[in-house]
Amino acid sequence: AELDRALAIDPTIVGVNNRNLKTFDVDIDNTARLRARIPAGIAVVGESGIRTTDDVTRMAAMGCDAILVGETFCKLPQKERGKAVRTFVEAGEEQD
Repeated sequence: AELDRALAIDPTIVGVNNRNLKTFDVDIDNTARLRARIPAGIAVVGESGIRTTDDVTRMAAMGCDAILVGETFCKLPQKERGKAVRTFVEAGEEQD
């Protein structure tokens, strides 16, 4: 229902939240299920639940153009965040 409303306004980008905002359960396969319904030419952002470089690789394989990662980096000590971001970026670039 939400995806149908989003597609009705002819977007150039769509974010797919992998977190159920009612239960807070996370299922990153939600992106794969919805990605199949998003027409080519619309950028797709996989959001929430991305915790590892394997998750980054999966998001890229699902056809995501970008990902939104927040909690994973925020939970790290400040001095480790830069390295973690670089590692995630490198994992995504390997899929290009």
